[in-house]
Amino acid sequence: MSGAGNTGRVFPLQGNQLPAVNPLDNVWLSASAGTGKTQVLSARVLRLLLREDVAPEQILCLTFTKAGAAEMAVRVSEVLANWVRMPDTQLGADLVALGADNGPATRERARSLFARVLDCPGGGLRIDTIHAFSQWLLAAFPEEAGLVPGTRPMEDRDRDLLAHEVLAALLADWEAHGERDLTDAIEMLSVRLGPDGTRKWLMRCAEARDLWHGPAGWQESDIAARVRSALGLAADA
Repeated sequence: MSGAGNTGRVFPLQGNQLPAVNPLDNVWLSASAGTGKTQVLSARVLRLLLREDVAPEQILCLTFTKAGAAEMAVRVSEVLANWVRMPDTQLGADLVALGADNGPATRERARSLFARVLDCPGGGLRIDTIHAFSQWLLAAFPEEAGLVPGTRPMEDRDRDLLAHEVLAALLADWEAHGERDLTDAIEMLSVRLGPDGTRKWLMRCAEARDLWHGPAGWQESDIAARVRSALGLAADA
């Protein structure tokens, strides 16, 4: 594979990889898993950092997964750490491998990048997942997003605990008001699916609540006809 390696080494880019790291071009990178996409993207970040008109804190990298964000951060950091005291000849070879300028000014900038990146807000480059960046935007601009200041995203554990509390409160309310049809239905589901399976099924129903109401909702139409249609049965079946 080519690009920035896990040990801070830089390998020559090959084929279409070299034009893909040119920071002056907009690039769509598509390749199969394990073919070196992260290495090429890391090399593109290094090329951006080497530009005199780009400050490290101006760079934003977004990935789909936390693992991808962590891998890219490690790759770039290891290369920059190596460049600090790397002999001129080897540093020049790294710059050439990236397709960057190999002049004295570029080499001097390359040696300073590790410290400059550490001085960025947060102590490093901004490399986030799309979800993490979106959450940051909502936290930074709650009023613009129509949120109450201080609102935070609900974690999976918090959601599960809240769902448990709501279901327990519903059952207590149904029992207190003699809603036998509802409690019998939950009891039947618990026998068939188990307590945890029942909770998960009810959660899926809650997530699909938009399907229950509205012009196309089950509550607003002939349920029997909808079921026959979904099963491919005749209308008079």
